[in-house]
Amino acid sequence: MQRGVILTGGGHGIGKQICLDFLAAGDKVCFMDFDEKHSSEFAAQHTDLFYYCGDVANPERLKEFVDFAMERLQRIDVLVNNACRGNHGILSDLDYNGFDYVLSVGLKAPYELSRLCKDELIKNRGRIINIASSRAFQSEPDSEAYASAKGGIVALTHALAISLGPDVLVNCIAPGWINVSAQEDYTQTDKAAIPAGKVGNPNDISSMVMYLCNHDFLTGETITIDGGMNKRMIYHGDWNWQYHTD
Repeated sequence: MQRGVILTGGGHGIGKQICLDFLAAGDKVCFMDFDEKHSSEFAAQHTDLFYYCGDVANPERLKEFVDFAMERLQRIDVLVNNACRGNHGILSDLDYNGFDYVLSVGLKAPYELSRLCKDELIKNRGRIINIASSRAFQSEPDSEAYASAKGGIVALTHALAISLGPDVLVNCIAPGWINVSAQEDYTQTDKAAIPAGKVGNPNDISSMVMYLCNHDFLTGETITIDGGMNKRMIYHGDWNWQYHTD
């Protein structure tokens, strides 16, 4: 059966790889992204890939996106909430509206898309996959907005899983350090800081998306994929880490 897949933030990086993997599986995919140039070029390369240009922070555009996707896919079996913006906070004096915008993109939009797609997903016994981040559990300074959005989507995941189960299974992936640029070359020192011995790539995340879409006894969970970084205790001088107060 050819599934209908909709996704936000599909024009580059992790989202683009997720699109490619679903296409390789024989599915139809419709994605939303505000980067019109690169997204249009990407969609034009694939017969079963469709692109809607818009800002996911705008609820009217979300409704238009779902209608656009239904016209082209005829069904929705999988919703992947991938888009997010912003990694600033109180030290950069991010104001109320700026903070709210990040939440609109990273948390409100996944809720609204889940609501808009609910009936289709229930009818087709579908899947919702949310993309969070290891920043939902760990932080660097000045990351309040991004961390809040990602922490919120972890909680939204298990709430949706209870509300929509057993017809819709809802899970979340929390990526760590992912290289989204094929040109970026990391040093051996960078790699040595990660227990898995490498910096992650988009396929490390997209392969888990595909797994979750084919698993029928896993819901409400958040799976961290960060090469083990969150499990390592770090002290000054360990694994090339140096603590500076200036």
